[in-house]
Amino acid sequence: MKKIYLILSVFAVVFTACETDFDVNATWEEVTVVYGLLDAGDGKEVQQIKISKAFLGNMDALQMAQYADSINFDPNDLDVKIFRIKNNEVIDSDTLSAVTVIRDGDLFNDTIIIYKFLNDDFLKSDSEYELIVENKVTGNVVSGHTELISDFSFDLSDEYKFGFYNPFLADSAKYRSKLLIWNHFTNGKIYQVDISFDYSENGESKNLIWSQPLVTSDGNIMNTLLEGEKFFTFLRNSITKDDTKHRNFVNIDLIMTVGTSALETYVNVNRPITGIVQQRPQFTNINNGIGIFSSRFTHVRNDVDLSPDTKNYLKDELDRNFE
Repeated sequence: MKKIYLILSVFAVVFTACETDFDVNATWEEVTVVYGLLDAGDGKEVQQIKISKAFLGNMDALQMAQYADSINFDPNDLDVKIFRIKNNEVIDSDTLSAVTVIRDGDLFNDTIIIYKFLNDDFLKSDSEYELIVENKVTGNVVSGHTELISDFSFDLSDEYKFGFYNPFLADSAKYRSKLLIWNHFTNGKIYQVDISFDYSENGESKNLIWSQPLVTSDGNIMNTLLEGEKFFTFLRNSITKDDTKHRNFVNIDLIMTVGTSALETYVNVNRPITGIVQQRPQFTNINNGIGIFSSRFTHVRNDVDLSPDTKNYLKDELDRNFE
């Protein structure tokens, strides 16, 4: 007979079956799962942390997944607090409130519980943060600790325009690449650039996200290359050819997300397994639980324009009815 060890997290659902020498009617074992990334970046006033549970049970895993109490703690049972720490002293604290979120899905119960607090000047670059989750019924205490990433900016002028095409060059050189350069920021280890292409379609606002590869910090100066030909290929593959659609370019939003070294490790561990050895290594920085409590920083540079030649390519060459 087998027992199912069910672990639910934001990124993945892992079913592990093991041959048992245990009593299948044994009392369940409390395992707290935490996923939280503090973000002091643009538009991130509300901070969210997912706290759920894993346990041993003798039911079929698909059956257990249908019950809310298989993955959710009763919010009345938990006391969730976050502490701001500076020079090893607690400077401030906040109590998180539980919010029920409904999600779509046939396999799992569609109710999850997120714990929130408002960043009303609470997240400071000179401080570290500790999360404490106490089960008031069982006395179980889970904790996590993180530093903060609190700043980032692109070194671009207000008049900067992305020029991905120059029709006056030789055919082999018409598609232009742009090198984005930035400085390493304190506690930042991984950097993700996303290009939000904003446009209208028959008067309706639309946008596409062109994501770039993760960049790992290996010095003070960092960069990522935006290739013009790949930019146009992305648009051509993402926008359907339809003569009934009248489209207009609006602007580009440049989005940078910076993550800590702990987040980098978590991302790397959870990448798809491609080698011969299929066993996934485990990573957690949660004390007396599993998951991750870390930080990231989201910076948005809004309303970046395209060069006139690039706009003309959208209208004349892309063949997607831009006007």
